Amino acid sequence: MYKGDIDGQAVTNNRELVYHYIETYPGSHLRKISKELSLGVGDIQHHLNFLERSGSIRSRRMNIYKVYYVVSFLEERQESILAILRQETPRTILLYLIENPGASQGEIAKHLGFAPPTINWHMARLIEIGLVYNRKDGRFVKYNIKGDLKEITALLRSFYPTIWDKLSIRLVDLFLDISASTLPDDKGNDYVL
Repeated sequence: MYKGDIDGQAVTNNRELVYHYIETYPGSHLRKISKELSLGVGDIQHHLNFLERSGSIRSRRMNIYKVYYVVSFLEERQESILAILRQETPRTILLYLIENPGASQGEIAKHLGFAPPTINWHMARLIEIGLVYNRKDGRFVKYNIKGDLKEITALLRSFYPTIWDKLSIRLVDLFLDISASTLPDDKGNDYVL
């Protein structure tokens, strides 16, 4: 894209583009950045290395990915949450657990349409980084979000507003369904339809 550019202006523009992408989408990995910016993997890698050496960004290993963040005030847990929210399957699992706390592996697998071993692999990663915990309930293992849900929802609102909008609409619909199924009788007592 910038080969042959004598004054290096395109190099600077691409580097700024990479920096701003990471600033907007913290927790992104090399191939995702390359795909989203339509720049070659080698070019992105060069800019990431430069930005990291200059102290503008930092990276950390997250499962099989090396993910990038702008040097900022975020804590390690927040960085982990943002990295997970950038990956479709773990993000869907987290969102499902927000809506369905205590879901079993089978319920999650059915919702996502994946085999239980695939869900088991993702759950092990989410447990390993401290975002999810499990507990035995009879023959089933139930999963819950670990820590404060406000932290996850605040990060969703700040960094992934479109995902937050979809989730909030689903939660409002769920609330309306629950409240519509409970009506007061003539004595003011609630009864379920």
